[in-house]
Amino acid sequence: MNHSTIETLYDIIDEMAMLLVEHANLHYLDALCAASANIMAADVLQEVDTGVEIKLFSLGKQLLEIEFLSEEVRKALQLVLLKGMKADHVPLEKMTPDSVALLIGHLVSKLVSSLDRQTLADFTCGTGNLLTAVLNTFAKPPAAIYGVDADYQMLELAKMMADMQEYDVQFFHQSSTRPLMIPKVDVIIGDLPTGGNDEVANTDSQLASTGCNYLPYLLVENHLNYLADGGYAIYIIGNDFFSQESAARFHDILTSSASIGMLLQLPESLFKDSSKQKSIFVIRKHSAGCALVQEALVASFPDIGDTEEFRKTLEKIENWIAINIVKY
Repeated sequence: MNHSTIETLYDIIDEMAMLLVEHANLHYLDALCAASANIMAADVLQEVDTGVEIKLFSLGKQLLEIEFLSEEVRKALQLVLLKGMKADHVPLEKMTPDSVALLIGHLVSKLVSSLDRQTLADFTCGTGNLLTAVLNTFAKPPAAIYGVDADYQMLELAKMMADMQEYDVQFFHQSSTRPLMIPKVDVIIGDLPTGGNDEVANTDSQLASTGCNYLPYLLVENHLNYLADGGYAIYIIGNDFFSQESAARFHDILTSSASIGMLLQLPESLFKDSSKQKSIFVIRKHSAGCALVQEALVASFPDIGDTEEFRKTLEKIENWIAINIVKY
């Protein structure tokens, strides 16, 4: 990966977006999506003055002449997204941090090797940073890819991320607590929101029927309906995930159809506010063709700067996978 290429891509995309902010009266994030549309169409799709149109066209042509990797595009887009989210006053937690996205990608790459089929979904996809980071770990793209989000602006940014990295993703604008027009998939990933539910739960939700309104529980409960037998769900969760009022009921519902595989606490240094610390949670859907998880792995990642202890934690994960993951 070439950092110079990332900087060049950033500079071009940012300049295109800024031109559209100034001359098309768009907010930065909307301008970013518009710039992406121009790049993909190899044209200028907005009504702007001739001089601006020529400049936009020239920048787009310059970008198309650069040879780059998908991961270089993602990193450049992540930087312009961060700039735009700050400019448009969008909470930064709506985008999964790069270091966490890469850890999820590493886990997925290890787990999917046991699957004959490889289809992937992110039902809380946000800006698409996590989804495309994980896709960039695949040797070849999954047979089908889905993205879902209740926030229309976030979904538009996710589409931009996928288009710019040339991934064919089917996106749906809705809450994934509701029924989805999506077939069962082999891997579900997600950076789960925190807090209570402001989305309408599935009418078949056992948890909602008992008064549970904790959104992460309602999401996971519904997601399990779309996870293939033997498939994996890999979530980023708040460290208070299992201390909610409905935790016992959620645990019963979860373990009736899936095994808890891993709970990995992320490095404390990644979070300025200790109350917002998170973990990675891995579950596997029960299947007649694969053995149940023998013992869940509970571990904590050290600070990323502690390379030796970090390596040891990754080694524990790989040992656990070797023992517990049986091809089906």
